[in-house]
Amino acid sequence: MKILKPSLRRGLKWAGITALAFGLPLTAAMQAQDSSNNNYNYNYNNAKKPRYSGKSWTDSLVLEGGGGGTTGVQNTQNLVNPGFNVLLGAGYKFNDRLSLIGEWNFNDLGVPHSLANAVAQVPGGNEHLWTATLNPKFNVIRKGRFDGYAIGGGGFSRSLVSFTRPVLVPCGYGYGYGYGFGYGGACAGNVTVSHHSSNQAALDLGGGAEFRFSPYSRYKLFIEARYLKAMTPKSNLPPGYDASVVPATIGIRW
Repeated sequence: MKILKPSLRRGLKWAGITALAFGLPLTAAMQAQDSSNNNYNYNYNNAKKPRYSGKSWTDSLVLEGGGGGTTGVQNTQNLVNPGFNVLLGAGYKFNDRLSLIGEWNFNDLGVPHSLANAVAQVPGGNEHLWTATLNPKFNVIRKGRFDGYAIGGGGFSRSLVSFTRPVLVPCGYGYGYGYGFGYGGACAGNVTVSHHSSNQAALDLGGGAEFRFSPYSRYKLFIEARYLKAMTPKSNLPPGYDASVVPATIGIRW
């Protein structure tokens, strides 16, 4: 027992020294790590977070403009000559599928010579049909930069028909300004001999396709065609009863 006691004391002494040698660096490392974590949590919790401002109001805005050709259909095709159209619109996009667009559409059409001669004894004339409508637009197909959509609605329309005959007027004045060419101090022009107009409701329905210029751009090229019916009164004069035309339009939508 006397021999074991000194040996036991020496063993315990070296064990304590060894534990102290390894324990001090480990304790220091753990304290450093805790301090680093505390600093990280402090900095993270106290850092200024970016303010969320929400979606910009311009992301929901829709603007459009375009033009193209217009032709009469059904009974109206015998009362008008093909012409052109202009389309302008603005609206609100609820989501990637549904938009509501207010549109102004102007159609310039001609009067057939035979009809103008029979009605007003003149060789020609023109017909203007414009509409102001509110149209929901729904994207039926969405694939990459391509959208296929249906659009339709209704609103107000005005029809104005004028019968004209050619005249010679002094160049640079009145009806002759900007028409044809002058000879002998006179230019060829047209003068309105009679006209009539009407105001009525209108309906339109159609479809088209949109192609985005790039994946990151809101600008889209659109091509569409619609069936437009104006509830014009019964009359033997153009554009006739329930005037029906098809405007085909190409333009830019944003």
